[in-house]
Amino acid sequence: MKKIICFGDSNTYGYNPAMGGRFDENTRWPKVLQKFLGENYEIFEEGQNGRTIANADPWEGGTKCGMDYVLPMLETKNPVDLLIIMLGTNDLKVKFNLPAADIAGSLQLMLSKIKAYCRDYLNCPDMKILITSPPALSEPFSESYFEPFFCGAVAVKKAKELANWYELVADQYGCYFLNATEKISAGSVDHLHLDAEGHKAMAELMRDKINEIFKEG
Repeated sequence: MKKIICFGDSNTYGYNPAMGGRFDENTRWPKVLQKFLGENYEIFEEGQNGRTIANADPWEGGTKCGMDYVLPMLETKNPVDLLIIMLGTNDLKVKFNLPAADIAGSLQLMLSKIKAYCRDYLNCPDMKILITSPPALSEPFSESYFEPFFCGAVAVKKAKELANWYELVADQYGCYFLNATEKISAGSVDHLHLDAEGHKAMAELMRDKINEIFKEG
């Protein structure tokens, strides 16, 4: 059985932009992905609302930094065949004031730590990693009730730029890359989170990429 971790933010957690709370297991893309892939795969949901790559965000209780959580998470799930990382949207917030290149730099540091930890501590240097650029922010983002936290047009532009930087980082660290930004965007409810159709589309995109990865491997 192939073990896959889906490590992300609210769009992996399955935040429901219309109702609040969480989409059910028939809607969230990691759970839909599990059904698509079948019994030869085990999918672990590791999404958290507000999770960043490297920013602790004290306004969110200081518990949202992916860098702090990813290594112990890998240890508890070890051995893992594939780690999917889809983060960066929350790093676009005004409070952090980071250009897309610096967000990608945070991803570089995360991958450096993951690679070293897997090689030197967990003895799993061959774990595959899939870097996924987050879904695009849908427009007009100015209508989103999250707009004050992201500064509208600036965040939309930076979000699109992440894909190019992430592809470079993935290549640098020998990871697979999936450009979800180009193919999937947030729904029209809050322009930040996937709606039910977006979750299904994400599951389909991930399924095809995973089949490609393990066919190669």
